[in-house]
Amino acid sequence: MGWICKLLGHRWEGCRCARCGATRNEGHRWVEAEGRCEHTCEVCGAVETVPCEWHHCRCKRCGAQRDSHHLWLVKSPCEKVCRICGQEKETHDWRHVDRGLDRCAVCGETHRLTPEEIARRDEEWATTDEYTEGFDDVPDYPPETD
Repeated sequence: MGWICKLLGHRWEGCRCARCGATRNEGHRWVEAEGRCEHTCEVCGAVETVPCEWHHCRCKRCGAQRDSHHLWLVKSPCEKVCRICGQEKETHDWRHVDRGLDRCAVCGETHRLTPEEIARRDEEWATTDEYTEGFDDVPDYPPETD
């Protein structure tokens, strides 16, 4: 701080003192940065981050992507592609057909399981409890009349 500013006080022009060149964190003249989510003060050079401006899954300013708000284009009953970022998504309804083979109930596509997937499935099925409801617990249908 110069001696004039000590005696008379600062003479602020935005964020910079016209007398001594000191800066403060108010009165900035922000300029948007090209291709980034930030703006820069043209007087003092301070940089401040601004929130992304999202257009579905991509930021209009910086090009950042998020894994939500996609604009899906349906390629087939089970396949979609985002019109904005190109991410592909499959939504098959896999049903067990044979050991090591699944088929989609919607589109009919088949999927061969890897040996690891087969082993994991065999292990899961071996640990599931059998259906234990006895016939004694189930009422007769139609009910018998007395």
